[in-house]
Amino acid sequence: MKTLITFLLVLPLCAQDAPKPAQDANKPAQEPAKPAEAVAPAAAPAEAAPAGESWLKGSLQIGYRWIPNIDGSLNTYRSVVNLGEGLRLLDTDFTLLNPSKRFFDRADVHASSWGGDPYNTLRVDVQKSGAYRLTADYRSIAYFNFLPSFADPSLSQGLLLDQNSFDTRIRTTDVQLDLLPNKWITPYVGFSRNTQFGRGITGFHTGFNDYPVASLYSDQTNTYRAGVRIELGRYHVTLEQGGTTFKDDQGASDAGPNAGNFTGLFLGSTLPLNSLNELYRVRGDSIYTKALLAANPYSWMSVTGQFVYAKPRTDINYTEASTGTFYLQRILQFYSAGQDVLVGDANLPHVSGSLTVELRPLRRLRVVEYWMTDRFHNAANALLAENLIVSGAPLTDQQLLSDRLVLNSNREEIDAFYDLLPQLTLRGGYRFEWGDTQVRAPILTGLALQSADLRRNVGIAGVNYRIGQKLRITGDAEGSSSDQTYFRTSLQNYEKAHIRASYDLSAEWRLAADFSLLNNSNPAPNVMLDYSAKIESASVFWTPKAIKWANLLADYSRSAVRSNIIYLVPQTLSPTPSIYRDNGHSLSVVAGIKWFSLGGSLYVSSGSRPTTYYQPLARFNWPVYKHVEWITEWRWYSMAEDFYGIENFRSNQLTTSLRFTR
Repeated sequence: MKTLITFLLVLPLCAQDAPKPAQDANKPAQEPAKPAEAVAPAAAPAEAAPAGESWLKGSLQIGYRWIPNIDGSLNTYRSVVNLGEGLRLLDTDFTLLNPSKRFFDRADVHASSWGGDPYNTLRVDVQKSGAYRLTADYRSIAYFNFLPSFADPSLSQGLLLDQNSFDTRIRTTDVQLDLLPNKWITPYVGFSRNTQFGRGITGFHTGFNDYPVASLYSDQTNTYRAGVRIELGRYHVTLEQGGTTFKDDQGASDAGPNAGNFTGLFLGSTLPLNSLNELYRVRGDSIYTKALLAANPYSWMSVTGQFVYAKPRTDINYTEASTGTFYLQRILQFYSAGQDVLVGDANLPHVSGSLTVELRPLRRLRVVEYWMTDRFHNAANALLAENLIVSGAPLTDQQLLSDRLVLNSNREEIDAFYDLLPQLTLRGGYRFEWGDTQVRAPILTGLALQSADLRRNVGIAGVNYRIGQKLRITGDAEGSSSDQTYFRTSLQNYEKAHIRASYDLSAEWRLAADFSLLNNSNPAPNVMLDYSAKIESASVFWTPKAIKWANLLADYSRSAVRSNIIYLVPQTLSPTPSIYRDNGHSLSVVAGIKWFSLGGSLYVSSGSRPTTYYQPLARFNWPVYKHVEWITEWRWYSMAEDFYGIENFRSNQLTTSLRFTR
């Protein structure tokens, strides 16, 4: 490793004496390093390399990252930053042009962050004009989330335990082969896979207490598909048939004693968990049919639509063995040990469709109507066998359980766009959302099923004002008043607005501003939701043409969030208001001067969770040779919280790399 470090540091010095090609007299003696040429879009028709042009072009950046220190909370650092040290393939982006055109004409490859970073990507696009196009995309995410103050009712007891934490690896792969691309009929086949595995902490629920326990996760979903795209002038049709397979395995265990979140007395007794072994296994599969349509039957009319039908089914096996002190509501008694075995299955026919029609009856008027429906019906059955130890004697019980979920959701929206002036477009619209749902009711209600309805009327308005390419202002707003929604935090009585503006002072200066607002409330006595969020931002871009070695980017945002809602305290199960406030300021500035870039970002907030986060940076880019650039970057990460100092951390990081271009 020392040899590698010495090589990376000494190579730029050795390259100073390397012979340089003659410079064009019309070019300045020194120019800043230019980024690698953008790879041609993947959909562009394949071309062979012209005579004299290289068969390979692109860039490769490889480097090494040092992290001298990570002070403070390592778990918070991994949840927020999670970068490690070592050798890295930071980025590569290149194109291969095949002069012979025998097996392929062109291949584009892009990869980033390989060698240990938490997010890796790889994309390959190979095509032969008129024959095929093969694309493959791979992504890997190291998902770590463990903030000691999050989902931790036991924090007041001095326990630093995120009760909904994850340390998993998520991988996704997607491959598709298109035959006869750019022809009037294009068949294709594809395959996708998503996996997640790792460990974490989850909750074990017994009715009157919740216990955080260690868990292992492993799930996998595979999707197989085949279809055909048909291009018939004004009509475009896609037909696809596919299927999925799914498996999910999870295990939880605890050697106790575990007091759980409810630490008080229940009917004169505490409710500890002494031991637990819990396993569940889910297997599922589905077939689906999808159809897409886009048509322009007349010059004044456009139609797009899609239809999807799926029929998934799952099989469930669950086993659990626990000891402790628990209370069972249906027999009104305590029990000290329990064994559960459950087998079940579920079927979920699912139909969804949408249709959009755009009409242009007048030169200045466009009318767009959108309709959508989503319907599924879940029927589940399970057989539960329980063996409980009640007052020292065994109690065996068997239950045949059935569950039901019906959800019908619909939306219809109509919008009119009118060009009042060549520079001014007005928008007005109306949206109606309606639906109904039916689920199994809680036992305490004494009902078999519980239903809910959705009725939402929304008014929509908008404006678009532009003066050439210099000034552009876009605004959208909508509001609704509803008394029937599905969830406690659903949009019910709300107003939403978003305004964006940009102005080019000159070819070198651009100013931009953005404002968004959301107010939502639910006055129901058991909810009492009052939510408000507001964000304002302004940006400045300076890219001088006369001074190519300097540039500036500055962005400032101010945010304010207010939330009030009734919730149940886990320790006492009593209703109480949850009040949250956050007022934040964020600033990002990066200035480039010749070979140097200086700047960084910061975030400062006050309210329920005062936090400061700093990330300054300094970068040095030096073109050591015609096709070689040396890049060295320093970053500082620092996060501090006034109320939760246990989550503070600081870290210095230094990365040096070489970028090769061809």
